Amino acid sequence: MNSFSVVRRLSHGPVRWLLVIGMAVLWAFGAAAPVTAQEDAAAAQPGSVAPVVRSVSITGNSFFSDSELKRRIRTEPNRRILSIPGLTWWRWIYQLGDSGVLGKRVGRALKESGEPPAVLDSTSLSDDVERLRLFYEQQGFRDAAVAVEVRSTERPDRVRVLFRVDAGRPTYVRQVRYDGLDMLAAAEKRRLVDDAVIEPGSVSDDSLLVYRADDVRYSKPKLLEERGRLLTFLRNEGYAAVSRDSIRAIVYQPAPDSFDVTFRVRPGERYRFGSLYVGIEGVEPEAPPRTDTLDVETKGVDRSIAPVIVDIREDSRIGTGVVRRALQYEPGDVYDRSKVLATKRRLEGTGVFTFTNISTAFEDTVHVRGIEDPFLPLRIDARTRNRHRVRAETFVLQRDPTGDPTTTAIQNEFGVGVGLTYENVNAFGGGETFRVNTSGSVATGLDSTIVTSAQFEATTSLTLPYLLRPFRFFESVYDLLNARTRLSLSFLTARRNDLGLLIRGRGSARMRLEMEHTPTLVSLVDVVDVSLSNPDALPQFEERFLRRVFGDPDGGGGITDPVQRTQILEDYTQPQVNTALRYTLRSATANPLRREQGHVYEASAEVGNLIPLALDRFAFTPGQVEYSLPGLFGSSSDSTTSDAADGLQGGRLIYRPYARATLDIRRYHPLSRGTTFAYKVFGGASIPIADPDRVPFDRRFFSGGATSVRGWELRALGPGGASLVAGDGNQTATGDIANILGGDIKFETSAELRTVVFRNILGGNWGFATFVDAGNVWFGPRNPGLSGDTSRPGTDGRFRLPEAVGELGVGSGLGLRIMWEYLVARLDYAWKIHDPSPAENDVFRRSFGTPEARVLHFGIGHTF
Repeated sequence: MNSFSVVRRLSHGPVRWLLVIGMAVLWAFGAAAPVTAQEDAAAAQPGSVAPVVRSVSITGNSFFSDSELKRRIRTEPNRRILSIPGLTWWRWIYQLGDSGVLGKRVGRALKESGEPPAVLDSTSLSDDVERLRLFYEQQGFRDAAVAVEVRSTERPDRVRVLFRVDAGRPTYVRQVRYDGLDMLAAAEKRRLVDDAVIEPGSVSDDSLLVYRADDVRYSKPKLLEERGRLLTFLRNEGYAAVSRDSIRAIVYQPAPDSFDVTFRVRPGERYRFGSLYVGIEGVEPEAPPRTDTLDVETKGVDRSIAPVIVDIREDSRIGTGVVRRALQYEPGDVYDRSKVLATKRRLEGTGVFTFTNISTAFEDTVHVRGIEDPFLPLRIDARTRNRHRVRAETFVLQRDPTGDPTTTAIQNEFGVGVGLTYENVNAFGGGETFRVNTSGSVATGLDSTIVTSAQFEATTSLTLPYLLRPFRFFESVYDLLNARTRLSLSFLTARRNDLGLLIRGRGSARMRLEMEHTPTLVSLVDVVDVSLSNPDALPQFEERFLRRVFGDPDGGGGITDPVQRTQILEDYTQPQVNTALRYTLRSATANPLRREQGHVYEASAEVGNLIPLALDRFAFTPGQVEYSLPGLFGSSSDSTTSDAADGLQGGRLIYRPYARATLDIRRYHPLSRGTTFAYKVFGGASIPIADPDRVPFDRRFFSGGATSVRGWELRALGPGGASLVAGDGNQTATGDIANILGGDIKFETSAELRTVVFRNILGGNWGFATFVDAGNVWFGPRNPGLSGDTSRPGTDGRFRLPEAVGELGVGSGLGLRIMWEYLVARLDYAWKIHDPSPAENDVFRRSFGTPEARVLHFGIGHTF
């Protein structure tokens, strides 16, 4: 069961603003004509109104894209909704506010949300021409010429702007030379040239620092990029004093169409890591000062030459182990700035410090007889934060519904709760963060006046800013930016009156290794992930759940397959144990809240329940595998009166060995200011790897809902082309059942276009979204599936190619997005476009003609 919460503050402001927005919409789409007429009348008077830029175009730009060139100019038309000509919504809002018909305060707010008319400015046009010319010159087009033409339109107050570019012949880089770097070793020279921004075409072993460029067009930004690369390279090779002023690029023109480039470098002395002084200042004035010299490994020198001294003041808790583990270099080794920055990241990654600064002391350089390179002392200054923090909060929540699985419209649950969090950011003196969070909540459905569910949850976690043994070898295998170990325990108990279920206890324990390879690439290894679940059926379970899912014992209907009936009982009433070993690789460049550009890629693989299998085979029943362990609880199926419960292992902990893999791809492309095109592709498979032909309930896949295929309610899509229906005594279908069986295979894809329409309304930006979703889940090859319709293979829920393509459910709709600085709220209205279930003989009639085929979703954060 997923859940999320958000703190809400209510005021009288939203009502007022909704009225203002409604008036703006009416004006934009209904009352815009009078304003336009007034504009035309004013424009008819010579010199009264400056023309408005209707469009900006560029011709002759065969070497660069229009978007790249338009980023260099300031003249631009007003924004349009979805780039549709004429729909300059933001200019309309501005003009409505500027008219004064709604008063000064409302008018000022509308002007802040909109944008003024893009009036033609001759001075700005001249500057744009010069900016384009300079851009071409910096890119190697020395003879480039740029002109601008202002064209009239059918309306006297609108003009089109056309920039004409004559690029001329490009200039190329012929030869690159590095002067002043003869002291580098041959291997260092080779690395320097191989990573050059100006790619080499051929390099001679006799003269590594001189090479011919590989058909590279001259570009001044590339020369600046190469200078920055040289700066980083030299600092990482020991030349700590090198600066930007130490590197100059000299350009020669041996021919009209080519340049020779020489980088003249004055790197200075080469240094080694010298002594390190670490000064830590805390927030406890009464704590006595402490000074310690760390026993750390050095590189070929005596520790007295390059000691590591830690001076702690006003902090009684922090230990020197924080510095020892964060240190990413050995004193005495050749200076490497990347290792200095890695040390700073490790210190800040502990969460203990509010401030860290690393500085070099060139004036205190130490020369040692017999060692050519001088030793450069470093100093680290750090300030610790308050260790103890307590936070209490109240929240409202929307809980993913389980609801009544036999109805066509599963209601969301909304509720309130309270939470308390305690955090200790330096629990044991080594930068460990200890956190305890408790929360309780009650919820009810929209159509109910009583509490339908209540739950209490407690989570304890301990985050260590290092890898525990024996996993520290990962640090030597991979060049990690940061690493931590996270240990967590959680417990949940809940009561679901709508289902007649009581979760007496659901506990989990996890040990996770978090390894950052780069700022955007992370590996997550769940070494241990153990969960225990003990659901218990209340006396109302059969009436509220079983009879609706299985059908009336006397009248039939519902799910009649005995295998699936037994599986449902096992999922909902049987105590279970699950363990997993999981690896996840995640690459993310997108802002996790805004998601306006960049990507999020994630791939995971896991194998589950091998530990219970080993205990079952070798400890509890040697030589025999029962796929269950002695239970910690009593029987959970005794309170059910259905004969489908026969054969369940009452009170024992069942487990199902499995393997699972997923791939999640999400991309975000900004199309214009305030408009983003986003899409995702998800695929996953989970298969049993032992005698049982099912995977655990929480490792199956489901489709449909606010973050899935939005044309369906939560988990209401699939499996495949099957339709789970409840029936009356005459076997007549009376409604869909949510897919409480899940699937072993899943595929989903979504595309969404987001556009910001209002800015700074109620402190946030308001936007619209249009979207299309497609996907489904299927039973795997070992799953017995449903009996289905023999004339339609898809109705058994099994995965088959190419039939699976036609079994994709497709939904579409419109959405509203309200984006604050730390929160995004969304409201989506979706309907079915293609429903693979046999009940949908006329999907278009049902989608637009009946309310059950239209779904309203509310959520926090972007859908993906």
